[in-house]
Amino acid sequence: MKLTIVHPSKAIVEANDGELTQLRKELTYTNTAIAHDMKRHHNNIWMRRKNPEGWQAALDELKRRAKRTLISEEDDKLWIRPGNIPYLLSQDLQIDNNVVYPVPKKVAWKNMLPFKLHAYQEESWKKLLAAKHANVELCTGSGKSAIILQLCRETGFNTAIIAPSKSIFNELLEKFEHHFGKGMIGKFGDGKKVLGKRFTLCISDSITNVKPGSEEWDFFSSLDCLMVDESHTFAAETLETISYGVLANIPYRFFFSGTQTRGDGTEKLLQSIIGQTVHVLTTKEAVDGGFICPHDYRIVSIESSNPNFNDSDALAMKRAHFLKNRNICAFVAKLANAEATLKRRQTLVLVEELEQIAMLVPLLQVPYAIAHSEKKAQRLQELGIEKVTPNESVEKFNKGEALILVGTSCISTGTNIYPCHNTVNWQGGASEIRTKQGAVGRTVRLGNQNPYANRCEPKPKAVIWDFCVYDCDIMVRHLEERLVYYSDSGSEIKEIKLSK
Repeated sequence: MKLTIVHPSKAIVEANDGELTQLRKELTYTNTAIAHDMKRHHNNIWMRRKNPEGWQAALDELKRRAKRTLISEEDDKLWIRPGNIPYLLSQDLQIDNNVVYPVPKKVAWKNMLPFKLHAYQEESWKKLLAAKHANVELCTGSGKSAIILQLCRETGFNTAIIAPSKSIFNELLEKFEHHFGKGMIGKFGDGKKVLGKRFTLCISDSITNVKPGSEEWDFFSSLDCLMVDESHTFAAETLETISYGVLANIPYRFFFSGTQTRGDGTEKLLQSIIGQTVHVLTTKEAVDGGFICPHDYRIVSIESSNPNFNDSDALAMKRAHFLKNRNICAFVAKLANAEATLKRRQTLVLVEELEQIAMLVPLLQVPYAIAHSEKKAQRLQELGIEKVTPNESVEKFNKGEALILVGTSCISTGTNIYPCHNTVNWQGGASEIRTKQGAVGRTVRLGNQNPYANRCEPKPKAVIWDFCVYDCDIMVRHLEERLVYYSDSGSEIKEIKLSK
């Protein structure tokens, strides 16, 4: 089989029938999330009876999207995404790359990095540059942003750096302006629009909305390099839209994540976007190397506060028995209050829903902060929760002004939170990304990296707390999944049974 990369987004396929059959098999996948939606839609008797034609059309569309083969045809030629090539099983591949790559040219720091890169960080940027289209999988807290900065300095390429959220965007923007100077830095997102600079920081939602023929399209489509931070947080289809829409022409493509995986069956699509994984650093390796904080796990066995509730919907069960479990809420409050009062140790509580904040806050007896992204005044008033700016809440926690920080998903990924002596995973579920990047990722930054470390208690080791709602089978199964992810750290996992 011959593959000719004619464009950063396209590799022409020349193969015989047998090779094509094998290629189709390798590049076909089922999106399990859509397959689940398809099953639910199929069982929607009410809609089927009320609007049978609309019901059938929606079902057909879901079927079309659920199963996909990543081989396309144009002008009687078959082609695939170059990112899939490293994952093909065939040993008899002839690969020609006709893409023209700009030559790297270093640029000067305004302010150098205040530390020497670790060996894995040096290897990461060098391997990425050599591969030209690739990714690294480095655990949270291992300094991916430093690698991004170093790559920009070493290459000097006109680069778009894509962040998945406002918080990560603003953190990266601050670092880039400090290390390269504001004159080098463009911005696109969060109400900011400065184009024409060497390094442009972007929010993914803003890039997704760029229209062909616009000033923004012309600028971004002509860049030399694309870097995507926390690529695991994007839905694979969203990442595809970004990478192969306005940014399709960019030759250099680098992706950074703690977990280059998907839980919905779309790994092949993700691979087509991020290319080969050239370096991996696990949480255990980072702990052993002293790059992140040592941490243990405590699993509290606890009853449901609503044991009679039962439902066929797993999400409804999770909400009733885990997220709205008042026994968990009471334990979290006692733990956080005691740690703050007796030892001045700080506690991060990660929640999924605003109702959890409303449940917990009245029980807190020490200075606290909350972080969420809800903007609707009526909704906040209903729950008795104030409107906040998440970055300000995190800063209060890092400064030691708030001894407890309660936050939703707006801070559970990519946010630099340092003095987490305790982290409570009150999110539950079975998501690898939410467990590793959320509970573990927010916990493991070294305490001495905190700019306000002198205001906080030392953090030689952290404890991550989770819960076994033992009288609900679904919650037990979810915990078993989380325990698999926790075990990757090689740390102690201890069960705690509360005395009655």
